[in-house]
Amino acid sequence: MYTITDEERSTGSLETEKLNRIVSDIGTAGYAVVADLVSPETRQLLLESVREDAEAIHAADELTPHEKHTGEGHLQLGLRRRAPYVRADLLTNPLIEHIVAGVLGEHAWLGFYNGNVNMPGSTSQPLHFDRPFTWKTKEDAEANGEHWPPRATTLSCSIALEEITASNAATEIYPGSHRETAVAAWPRGERPGTHPEMLEKWGPPSRMEIPAGGICFRDPRMWHRGMPNKSDRIRPMIAMTFHAALGNHWRGTLVRDLSPEDVARCKEDSSLRVMDDGKLGDGRLVFEDSAREVFDRHPSMHDIGRNVRFVRKLDHTVDAHLVGGARVLEESAG
Repeated sequence: MYTITDEERSTGSLETEKLNRIVSDIGTAGYAVVADLVSPETRQLLLESVREDAEAIHAADELTPHEKHTGEGHLQLGLRRRAPYVRADLLTNPLIEHIVAGVLGEHAWLGFYNGNVNMPGSTSQPLHFDRPFTWKTKEDAEANGEHWPPRATTLSCSIALEEITASNAATEIYPGSHRETAVAAWPRGERPGTHPEMLEKWGPPSRMEIPAGGICFRDPRMWHRGMPNKSDRIRPMIAMTFHAALGNHWRGTLVRDLSPEDVARCKEDSSLRVMDDGKLGDGRLVFEDSAREVFDRHPSMHDIGRNVRFVRKLDHTVDAHLVGGARVLEESAG
């Protein structure tokens, strides 16, 4: 686990050797944990809001779509996207962005901001990975100037609002499994659990334990699964996902068959991304106008695109997992 010095906090940049070690760990093991990136004040504010929203969702006493797909008690929870809940030490933190830039390169951008909440009495999720390989074969990778196994083009950031340990359902992980190239040829939906020989190859599994205020920076191709929460408290965790500049789909994947006209449009308008229907659309995350000051006051020191737009009113509890990340109720004037 890595810690932050006072000098790094004041300058907004990590010492070069430390950054290189973090990037190397993510490349080889698939993850690195960095402590004390989010303040106690931010943690307490968001902790209370996340638990309140999670309790409201579960009061309906029916499974959410995400629970039906992955496991009971595992919530993809929309986060409040207005002041005072939009926090500079989370969404515009230069130390977080320095690590993102180190892993993903110039012009990486924020593509996802959500809650990963594990309710008491939850079940196990199936073992899975969150992202496919960008290049599917060694020949394809080398033809595009990439190594094999290929580099990460997406980086997941798991933020602990309180200490996350095995006792409150720290995620099970298989370090190094993001380098298993056999998965590049798997059909959509195939999971590591059906390949016991590969589980043995990359096992035994570990737990993704994170101190309060710390972040686990994770290659989302690494195999993992949510575990049962045997405690009596809701375990909140926040997820931020960043994508490399080449990821021109709103989910951060690479679309190669864009027309020259669409390529030109994307260069002119950085808000455009390829939507699921193949057409270009606004791929920015939405926040209420009251949050604008946080982003305006803290421009990125490390060339990370915040990828946000502002609206007058939204419902953060609806469409949290879709493009934009919330249901827009009222656009801003102009």
